[in-house]
Amino acid sequence: MKKPVLILIFLCFATLHLSAKVVRHVDTAKIYSVKLANTDLKNGKIKFLIRGGIASTYIKGQELFEKKYGVDYYDFGCVMPSGLSIEDYNKVVASFMDRKYGKVWRKEVRKDIQGI
Repeated sequence: MKKPVLILIFLCFATLHLSAKVVRHVDTAKIYSVKLANTDLKNGKIKFLIRGGIASTYIKGQELFEKKYGVDYYDFGCVMPSGLSIEDYNKVVASFMDRKYGKVWRKEVRKDIQGI
């Protein structure tokens, strides 16, 4: 009686092991954010995304940076859209800024920009 049960258990595990597939984790938020950033850059809509709070935060002089580099700050406030990674979006924009202006702009950008 024990032998057929052991064989059955072995066959179940073998079947399970052979039918198992490797599942890779796909970060859809990252993929979407990178595509969105590249689309915005292509369309001339250069902006840094900011995760805000109940009230938007204004930093004195930020409009000078926006005008000088043609970049907008976009503050979501306390309601973030799902499926969007601010860090990954801003990394793409920062890379664009590095290619266009070098590293100089980094000294002037708001310090609360995530992902750069």
